[in-house]
Amino acid sequence: MKDSLGVIGGLGSEATIFFYQYVIKNTKVEKDQEHINMVILNHATIPDRTSYLLDHTKDCPLPYLIEDAKTLESIGCREIVIPCNTSFAFYKELTSQINIKVNNLIEDTCSHLVNSGVKKVLLLATTGTITTHIYQDYLTSHNIEYQIPDEEGQKVVMSIIYDDIKKGKEVDINKFMSLLDNVSDDTYVILGCTELSILKEKFNLNERFIDPLYIEAIKVIKSYGKTCKNGD
Repeated sequence: MKDSLGVIGGLGSEATIFFYQYVIKNTKVEKDQEHINMVILNHATIPDRTSYLLDHTKDCPLPYLIEDAKTLESIGCREIVIPCNTSFAFYKELTSQINIKVNNLIEDTCSHLVNSGVKKVLLLATTGTITTHIYQDYLTSHNIEYQIPDEEGQKVVMSIIYDDIKKGKEVDINKFMSLLDNVSDDTYVILGCTELSILKEKFNLNERFIDPLYIEAIKVIKSYGKTCKNGD
């Protein structure tokens, strides 16, 4: 599978499906053979990223990520996508151990915000992502004003991710939209967990909601010399 796109999936599995669908649905083709070749490792048993970042006595996901990346590299993949925002807390350590490009979901999202002229955002993400500042540092360096939920709001975010989506339950739209109660109308919302990306399509959310998974899918389509259906 030389020059294929490698995907380290299972973080979580439904988000991996959504990424694959995004690429397929947004690639302009005339036949099956014009789609991008992919090798998807749905490694669902990789330890939880947030659990480790909040408590280093837990099993560390980094060795698993390195092993999977090396596997994809060994079979000839050209680049790797990881449909999981929190995993990019390990980005530097991961990329130092391999010789294959790993697309940086966080950096690509922030670049999209800059190119789109976005000035203010609300960051919705796991507590692991929030705690490690992997988004905040990029946003600050690009002069984008950001806010994060308060303590109670963050509990709602984590409940939506872990109690609802990861358990295969339906998300209450009112529960999700309550996170925007004290957010100005000119503030965009980063769906900074790939579980939250799922909600954009399910709730038909508008362009105010920034989906890193979609941004990465469009970047991959272009990277592999394909044309996007919507002209992005």
